[in-house]
Amino acid sequence: METFGRYELLRRLAIGGMGAVYLARQKGPVGFQKLLVLKRLLPHLSEDDEFIQMFLDEGRIAAHLNHPNIAQIYDLGDVDGQYYIAMEYVHGEAVGPLGVRAQQRKVSIPLGLKCRIIADAAAGLDAAHNARSPSGRKLALIHRDVSPQNVLVGFNGGVKLIDFGVAKASGKLSQTMVGTIKGKHAYMSPEQARGEPLDCRSDVFGLGTVFYELLTLTRLFKRDTEFATLKAVVGAKIPPPSEVVPDIPKALDAIVFKALARKREERFSTAGEFQLALEEFLMQHKLHSTTAHLAAFMREMYAEELEEERFAAEPTVIHYDPKLAARLAASAPASEAKPARQGGASGGSSPGASPVPAAHGKGPGGSSASASPVPPAQGRSAGGAARSAGGGSSASAAPVPSSQGRSPGSGSPAPGSHSSPSASPLPPSPAQGRGAAMSKAPAAPAPRPAPKPAPRAAPGDVAPARRVPPRGNGGHGDGEP
Repeated sequence: METFGRYELLRRLAIGGMGAVYLARQKGPVGFQKLLVLKRLLPHLSEDDEFIQMFLDEGRIAAHLNHPNIAQIYDLGDVDGQYYIAMEYVHGEAVGPLGVRAQQRKVSIPLGLKCRIIADAAAGLDAAHNARSPSGRKLALIHRDVSPQNVLVGFNGGVKLIDFGVAKASGKLSQTMVGTIKGKHAYMSPEQARGEPLDCRSDVFGLGTVFYELLTLTRLFKRDTEFATLKAVVGAKIPPPSEVVPDIPKALDAIVFKALARKREERFSTAGEFQLALEEFLMQHKLHSTTAHLAAFMREMYAEELEEERFAAEPTVIHYDPKLAARLAASAPASEAKPARQGGASGGSSPGASPVPAAHGKGPGGSSASASPVPPAQGRSAGGAARSAGGGSSASAAPVPSSQGRSPGSGSPAPGSHSSPSASPLPPSPAQGRGAAMSKAPAAPAPRPAPKPAPRAAPGDVAPARRVPPRGNGGHGDGEP
């Protein structure tokens, strides 16, 4: 793993004409981290002022764009003279590879989802075309490189437009010479192929080309040579999509042809108009085309990759600050000590203990104050239900049936405390316990069950109660077996 400034380069995603693209991670204090994409200018271009200005223009221009269908720019700078752009990480696939995968698996991408992808991309383009600087000046931005590689479809159903590296905008540091062709030849507009001045309708033509190829899964203008490709862009005949794929409605042909009109005056005047035409088509034909539908399709198409990523060492696990973790660990014993002392030799229950149903019996030293009441007919009277380690009756204890055992939450009996049916409880004091026993009616004798061995105390049980010498009647409670 390479460290580049304040970023960790996790793996290389691609290499383009100007830079290498990496999946990176930005780390911060208290376990903060964020996945992003870092585009780094290639070393051999770092000495070329023209490429440096083009690279910086990409970051400066895209930083003004804030739209759900445009990948965001986070940072622009250099490390030891090597320039970089940090941008949003889109977890998904580009339109080009998505179409190839569909062909390989012989899966048909639903028509509604194809229209959704292009409509959302058109929305991003329209936002870029109308973007303004912080001072309110219109940027007059033109992407000039709308292609299947620059339209990303996320596994969450989001569509993002990326790569404004060759974009044309007012106020750029670098200026394009008249007649210079920039962009991918197979997705240029006719005026761009001829080196003429451009406006936003040039991007509409490029997106129309992407739409045609997504619908038909065929290349439209690509030829063996660059010259033949540019010639096809300017004058090659375009067959209707419905003739290439019979399932495509003819109503969609009109939208495609309007986006691919050779004369810019006959095209959609804005990318927003292109988007609206597609939205109307989707509504009229009642096609499933929501973001949720697109996300479900993408997750199904890439189920194997997503399953592998789930178990791989993906850099999305939060690593907390070790100092913070140490402070939390040091404070944990102090917070647990207080409840432990309250539930010790005195035999009283902890105030924060969970309520225990009284039907399960009494605890080793006394019933929990929060225990659920039991009808008196099932057990002893409230006056002699339970006794504490000192022999007194608990005023807040609930009646407990004498035929059932201890509470599951009471733990094993401590040495010297008699809580099992065969063991004797601690005797009452002469002043309190004996008077309480004499004041209540004698209970009917019951057969004594066979003695059971008392379970051994577990290591985690409460501290043993102080042993009290037997007095009076031998420590047996009145009315108990």
